[in-house]
Amino acid sequence: MMRPFVFINTNVTRPPVSPVGLEYVAETLDQAGVPIHILDLVFEADWRKAIRRELGDNEPLAVGLTVRNEDDSSFVSKKSFLPWISEVVEETRKLTAAPIILGGIGFSVMPEAVLEVVRADMGIYGDGEEATLLLAQSLAAGEDISTLPNITYRRKEKIVRNPRVDVNLKQFPRAHRRLFNNRKYEQLGAMVGVETKRGCSEACIFCADPVAKGKKMRLRPPDIVVQELQSLTEQDISWLHLCDSEFNMPLTHAKEICQAIIRHRLNNRLRWYCYCSPIPFDRELASLMKRSGCAGVNFGIDSLCDEQLLRLGRRHRLKDVAELVRILKQEELDFMFDLLAGGPGETEQTVTATISMVKELDIPLAGISVGVRVYPNTPLGKAVANGFGNDELHPRTSSPSEPVFYLSPLLGNEPLTLVQRLVAGDPRFLFLAAPAEKESYNYAGDEFLCQLIEGGNRGAYWDIIRRTKKTD
Repeated sequence: MMRPFVFINTNVTRPPVSPVGLEYVAETLDQAGVPIHILDLVFEADWRKAIRRELGDNEPLAVGLTVRNEDDSSFVSKKSFLPWISEVVEETRKLTAAPIILGGIGFSVMPEAVLEVVRADMGIYGDGEEATLLLAQSLAAGEDISTLPNITYRRKEKIVRNPRVDVNLKQFPRAHRRLFNNRKYEQLGAMVGVETKRGCSEACIFCADPVAKGKKMRLRPPDIVVQELQSLTEQDISWLHLCDSEFNMPLTHAKEICQAIIRHRLNNRLRWYCYCSPIPFDRELASLMKRSGCAGVNFGIDSLCDEQLLRLGRRHRLKDVAELVRILKQEELDFMFDLLAGGPGETEQTVTATISMVKELDIPLAGISVGVRVYPNTPLGKAVANGFGNDELHPRTSSPSEPVFYLSPLLGNEPLTLVQRLVAGDPRFLFLAAPAEKESYNYAGDEFLCQLIEGGNRGAYWDIIRRTKKTD
């Protein structure tokens, strides 16, 4: 009999996030007959004791650890999660000789660097379902893994990355979503994630989604998505997050998802949130989203200055955003804007224009991130690797475990102070700062947000904050 493949969820930040990607991978192996064990450290009071309990008496086929994020993407706090992953790898290695395998979005963005830092044996980048199954079967048979797709592994002192193959989501099996305790996650305030597509074909200079998920957009059939939603509702799950890069791309698929939810009468049982691009977006989609149970949308706007949007590689312009706001207010669909200050060419004038326009358009909530996280293999990351903006990097020299940010020198020596002065205490603005700081929307370890959830608040974390501000 094949030894079990052990999956460990290492993302223990509070408020919690349900491990949708890890569950998809684990369910693929389970449906293929590979024995699996699940260890979710979110629900363990003593993580070392839990790992010893899982691995102490049984030698697994392999141990898979998820790396959801490398860091908190905040220029202010610059908190890396890789030291924590390294600690889990070290403890695991004490208990088993089985290979330790990394995966997840955070790993997929920069596999060689993460593997080097945390000292795991190998990892799977990109889609993990088929690659993990092939890897498990090869390990069980004692076969060579050097030709397997999506694998990054050590060969002596060198790290090798095999070619990548993306799965066909139209052949993606139904996900029953019963391997992790999603009901308990919801009770702790988390929204359960669901994918309706993968990949992003946009050309934003800073975004790592095309690196991690692929540049080609791949769609899941709406009826398959609805079957997954039905399975979750049968477990009394009612708060969901559609964790696509941009739910509204393409527009027709987004409408078909909403129509399928309505057709199967799930719209009265579910409340869901999503990310969207400002374009394409029309009133029909807004109406369908509202009717199908959408409770709010987070729009990646980045800037409200056309010249800065052009530099960031964004396709939308100010006129598109103005039309978007008109539609959202007509349909009474709750929303927030994410803004990004400090990219190449950003000046005091462009930031001033953006903040002034947020006030003029009467945006209910806007999060501002100052400083642009530089990821390898993004357009910005490639430019930096070729010598662009070395003097604008923070820190200028770093280790792979330390997040690097680009910050335009045209904002002056105190960009955070500048933005705070322009905001002038307007309560609709939040900053991606340290979790403990006032008016921060860095959710990783935010005790105030955890208190709001313990008090019964539910929904997207930004929406909980919005509702709290509205009642202040």
